[in-house]
Amino acid sequence: MGRALVSMVMLCGLVGVAAAQLTGFVVLLRAIPPGRVAPVGFVTLVLVMFGWAGCLVYALGRGSWRALRQRDERSTGPALDADQAPGLWQLVREVAEEAGTRPPHEVRLMSEPNVRYTHAFLRGRRVLYVGLPLLQTMTVGQARFGLAHFMAHFAAGHTRWVGFAIRADTAIVTTAEALRPTNPAAWAFRGYRWVYRLIDNAVCRRWEFRADAVGVRVAGSADAVGAMHEIWAVIEAWNSFYDFHLLPGSEAGHLPDDLYGGFAEFVAARKDELDALRAKPLPANPSRWDPFPSSATRAARFPESLAVSDGRPATSLILDLAAAQAALRAVELEATRAALHALGREMEDDMVLAWPEFTHAATTAQLEREADGILHTIGLTGPGLPQVLQMLEDGDLDEVARPLFPDAAPEELPELFLTPLEVLLNLAAVRAGQAVFRHSWSEPAELVASDGSPLDLTKAAERAISDPRGATAELAELGIGIWRA
Repeated sequence: MGRALVSMVMLCGLVGVAAAQLTGFVVLLRAIPPGRVAPVGFVTLVLVMFGWAGCLVYALGRGSWRALRQRDERSTGPALDADQAPGLWQLVREVAEEAGTRPPHEVRLMSEPNVRYTHAFLRGRRVLYVGLPLLQTMTVGQARFGLAHFMAHFAAGHTRWVGFAIRADTAIVTTAEALRPTNPAAWAFRGYRWVYRLIDNAVCRRWEFRADAVGVRVAGSADAVGAMHEIWAVIEAWNSFYDFHLLPGSEAGHLPDDLYGGFAEFVAARKDELDALRAKPLPANPSRWDPFPSSATRAARFPESLAVSDGRPATSLILDLAAAQAALRAVELEATRAALHALGREMEDDMVLAWPEFTHAATTAQLEREADGILHTIGLTGPGLPQVLQMLEDGDLDEVARPLFPDAAPEELPELFLTPLEVLLNLAAVRAGQAVFRHSWSEPAELVASDGSPLDLTKAAERAISDPRGATAELAELGIGIWRA
């Protein structure tokens, strides 16, 4: 309850800051001897005091309202019972016993590569959320450290009062930011927020160090340090997976059907890169405004422990990993469907695709945007490739290429224009169904012919510069109509 007590005292202190300002005005007014200030000046001081009081009441009211309306962040992943994950539940119970607390009521999966908890203040219901990406890469020993760390938070009572502490933080921060920085009534609140941050962050860091000590005692220092490195490596891997594989397709209006199976394949294909991330030094963040100590600082304070390391994959803790991955994905897709329905839209049948089709759709959308940009710069609309080839046949290479390369010398234009021309040819091939983008976890998507052989239209682009009619006939033999781009 340490942090909650600090938050309660600091929240009361916030009201005290406002009261002290008003008290100062009252003392100032009473200290003025009668007759020493003109009536107009005295009335002005009184009006300033009332205006100041109004600002204070507004700031406090806004902070309180925001805190009262704040909702707890809750993950909605599927629950794992003892039949679905007997190994995980056995590990949770063992760790809870060693930490001196009772196990959580539920263990749920979530997509974030992290571990979280919720603890109802009145009912005392505990729910532990475990990130599936972590279970896909961690060892059992590393998972033991992470679970023991959070069981220590449960045992120390940190979790029951965390909701109050978060709302107190919201009230203090919102109150400090409710008024403009140039408003003198806000200066004391902003200074108080600074003091609050220092005290609250110190309490949070102490919590983390205590929970780490329990985690190291239960899992051993080797697995504890390994878990710290693994978490950062998985976060980096997940971000890379999201940016390069998931985001482009999502922007194109599609979703992968087996997100977590894809991440497992991505990790396996990028094993060397993941090992390099694991070998990197832990990040150090000495900022006093960070509520949690840096990973390097935490690891440096781990006590020595000779507990036996458990190198089994954490996926062995779940009986049917594929079913767990599918269950979490189903929950996420249902949430997406509900969000679209709230916007008056429905999820189309072709929105959810297998990874090969998802990658093809994503890369095709990127190719279309690139082609649209080329045609827009040239000043063409509609199917642009026939118009481009017609301009080349008419000898207007400078007219078609100059907008794209305004500073190039005339003799450089034929070679420079090959790249944008090849983009248009590739798009025509894809739209004609004669080419697809082949999915890969380790390389960029490759354009291949329908039989799976690499498709390189560079020669066709080179021919189109000098012989547009011949290039058109060559493309037609390949089943590629120029009107498709």
